[in-house]
Amino acid sequence: MIGEMRTAACVAIGDELLAGDTTDTNSGAIAVALAALGIRVTKFVVLGDDKSELERTFYELAREFRIVVATGGLGPTLDDVTREAAAGAAGVPLERDAATVEWLRAVFASRKRPMAQANERQAWFPAGAQIMPNSIGTAPGFRVWIEGGMLAVMPGPPHEMRAMLQGELVPWLRKTCGVGAALSAQRFYLLGLAESAFADRAGDWMARAANPLMGVTAHSGVLAVTLRAQAESEVGAQRLLEARAAEFRERFAAEIFSEDDERPAFAVGKALVHRGLGLAVAESCTGGLLATLLTEVPGISAVFRAGWVAYSNAAKEATLGVPRALLMLHGAVSGPVAEALARGAAERSGAEIAIAITGIAGPDGGSAEKPIGLVWFGVCVRGSVSSVEMRFPPVDRASIRRFAAHAALDLIRRRALGS
Repeated sequence: MIGEMRTAACVAIGDELLAGDTTDTNSGAIAVALAALGIRVTKFVVLGDDKSELERTFYELAREFRIVVATGGLGPTLDDVTREAAAGAAGVPLERDAATVEWLRAVFASRKRPMAQANERQAWFPAGAQIMPNSIGTAPGFRVWIEGGMLAVMPGPPHEMRAMLQGELVPWLRKTCGVGAALSAQRFYLLGLAESAFADRAGDWMARAANPLMGVTAHSGVLAVTLRAQAESEVGAQRLLEARAAEFRERFAAEIFSEDDERPAFAVGKALVHRGLGLAVAESCTGGLLATLLTEVPGISAVFRAGWVAYSNAAKEATLGVPRALLMLHGAVSGPVAEALARGAAERSGAEIAIAITGIAGPDGGSAEKPIGLVWFGVCVRGSVSSVEMRFPPVDRASIRRFAAHAALDLIRRRALGS
């Protein structure tokens, strides 16, 4: 049966999603869970709480896909119309499930709260549907068949959806779909490489017909790369994956910072702790963001010596000893000043490694010579000082600051940790 169920569709439901008030995080979690079963989500749909539109979409998707997974619209209020739309698409009436009513009453009694009459709406399901219990909320989900396709409906709150997904839907799919095609996945996290440059170096590994299939997403300078290998058995899929993963590690050795954690600060921080290398930071445009990221790492107090936010020229001069002549001649956003900041931080903290960041995060302050997104980094490793210029996209202020903090972590990794 798995051969017939290799692709699926996801539907995220709610007026708040269309208005932009809430972000759909459910569909991505569902796609990851289904991929582990060898089922690839190839269509994502976001709809409002419109019964007619939902009914039409459920019907059309169920004819196109053997698996359709929807989230949202299972609450107790009249604008929660997903159950009615599912019944309409299946061509069956809604039926009240007495066992669910009793369960709801017990839930409210255990919370010492009266159950509103409206909550009984959550005990109505399309006739013939299979009910999926909700272990942490009051909105059960259900599975119903429409024109040969299976529509699974789960609640919208992410914590409720994830519990039902892993506790109810995934086990049912695994049991129902059998083994068939198996899929193994491996993830890598990279720094210091633009997405376009990555694509050039990855070459035909990124072809849609490749096995393992490779996907990449970029966020604040971090590339998350996923390899998914598919074969008739788990052993076969794992062999395919291991072979490509070994090639990937060799080709991108300089850029890979982790295979299990997307946070660069954790990879760098743990390496510093492991090697017992003291670190100090001097920040201007990032305003303490780098120090914040690093001090989130457990155990970092063993090596994090000190951090300065020297925003004004006067602070750079007074607290970190940047010569006034350098500031006057080159400006605060320059290589010489970045180096002086790093040197001052190292000398005052006694750290083996110090890194400084000074730049223009916008939205004001840019010029033709020094545009928004220009950032200089100073790196001091055991007294040896150097500087690096980077130019980030002139997007919003927060993004530039995040880009700069991640770039600083990459510089620490490459220049001080040799990785």
